[in-house]
Amino acid sequence: MVAIDSDVRALSTFLGVSCGKLAFLGDSKIPVLHVSNGIQLRGLSTISKYLVKLANRQDLLGQSFEEKATVDQWLEYKVTQVDRCGTDKDGHTVLKELNTYLSDRVYFAGHHLTLADLLIYQGLCCIVVDLSFFEKQKYMHVSRWFNQVQHNFDLRPDLQPIIFQKNQLYGTTN
Repeated sequence: MVAIDSDVRALSTFLGVSCGKLAFLGDSKIPVLHVSNGIQLRGLSTISKYLVKLANRQDLLGQSFEEKATVDQWLEYKVTQVDRCGTDKDGHTVLKELNTYLSDRVYFAGHHLTLADLLIYQGLCCIVVDLSFFEKQKYMHVSRWFNQVQHNFDLRPDLQPIIFQKNQLYGTTN
């Protein structure tokens, strides 16, 4: 729950909007945002999209129908796969899948930063911070993407950037 809470708060800070009163539904990890008139928004994707629209940053939701669908797909992946990494093995499985996907892409949806990039970045922080230089090299496409996002967008102003080696230290990582 702490990770989801920090994801929402980091997103709201990045967007320059208040995330208001955030709670969790019972013992679950489902976030609930209390907005005006007693309305409750439930789920990370719903709350994140609300904050993006509140900040008037619809560009982060994708520009075409295909990009919007791709953003939704990756938001679901973040919640169902990234957020449920309970072991190092789970984390490496996710990194391997993402590395393959990012092998010929700069961002997750289209040619610009989207909400999918922002939330997956937040979700991967706790995994990537523990990687050795060898492991970062092994997941070179994820590392490239992660490093670009952390340096070009102020998503974690309270934390030091994660260090990536620019020169190859080890042989090929196939």
